Amino acid sequence: MEDKLKYPKNSQLRFEDKHKKNVLDVIKNLPEKPQRKGRKRLIKRWGYSSVAAAALFFLLIGSTHFSLGMAKVAAKIPYFSLFIKQEQYKMALYEVIGDVISENKYDVNGLDVSVTDREIQIELLGSKEEVKSVKDKVIQKINSELVAQNFGKYDIEVNRGVLRQPTEPTPEENEYMSKSMELEEKVLDLLKKNNYQPAFPIEVRINSMENFMYIALPNTEKRVPELKEKLKELTKEYGKFKYRITSIDMAAREQELRWGKHDIISILFGGLMENKAFKVTGLSYSFHPLPLQIEVKISLKSTDPDAKQLADEIENEITEFIQTHEKTAEVRNDPYELTIYGKDKKIINK
Repeated sequence: MEDKLKYPKNSQLRFEDKHKKNVLDVIKNLPEKPQRKGRKRLIKRWGYSSVAAAALFFLLIGSTHFSLGMAKVAAKIPYFSLFIKQEQYKMALYEVIGDVISENKYDVNGLDVSVTDREIQIELLGSKEEVKSVKDKVIQKINSELVAQNFGKYDIEVNRGVLRQPTEPTPEENEYMSKSMELEEKVLDLLKKNNYQPAFPIEVRINSMENFMYIALPNTEKRVPELKEKLKELTKEYGKFKYRITSIDMAAREQELRWGKHDIISILFGGLMENKAFKVTGLSYSFHPLPLQIEVKISLKSTDPDAKQLADEIENEITEFIQTHEKTAEVRNDPYELTIYGKDKKIINK
């Protein structure tokens, strides 16, 4: 299988020891003083450990061939670590752009940034003539500030956006919402007074279609029939209800909270979708029941000669992230199963 993470053909780009030394020198000599009153360099806010990876972007994103996969090879940094740095870098870009928008009181309806493509798309509200008249100024001001903050110029596209008016709820819908909130408070009070400990936030829904209630309790709770009777008495003035009361393995719930603390699933899924070399077409997960199940679907058939190696690459990157990154320190001993499926819905990695 051709290495999807190698340097692009005909590229002279290499990240060697001398380049690493240059990066460190740049970091050490970042000025402390503000570039203008009230604002220090955004990159300085990240701290030196974050700047080290960010500095790699300064050297790499200037290439038209830049990708996280290439950067991983160039810098010998685990893929998901680079993905996290890219997201931090992107947030810093959004902050700079947001400051320019706020200072100039631009009426923005949409904003999208692509670090790898070095592109920014902005939607402004206003007439065609108004948007056209400020378009060049918007591009100039944003790029000027990006250069001042050491991000360099971006290809900026400014278009006219369309404001979508939110649908106002009807008086009937407002009454349903009010009753739902009222009953939810009563249910929470009942649970508290009777020492029930919900595993998840409860759900109370009253509308024209149905009256529905969801409560998740630890699987050690034996008083479910008693609770159902209390709920029937409590809700009779609101009409007939459908109740869903589930039993939750609290070990699985605690694992879910640990992984959610640092958005680990979001990082995994975002990173897998970001790198087109992984050929990911679908992702899913479930914490209940234990162990955590993570499923990945790729666009290759399980019989494709490249499928097994690609599945190994994905599995190795996930394992390395969970076992080495600071965000995953609390979950390294948690059980999980990773299953990678081919386009033909057959398992590749087992």
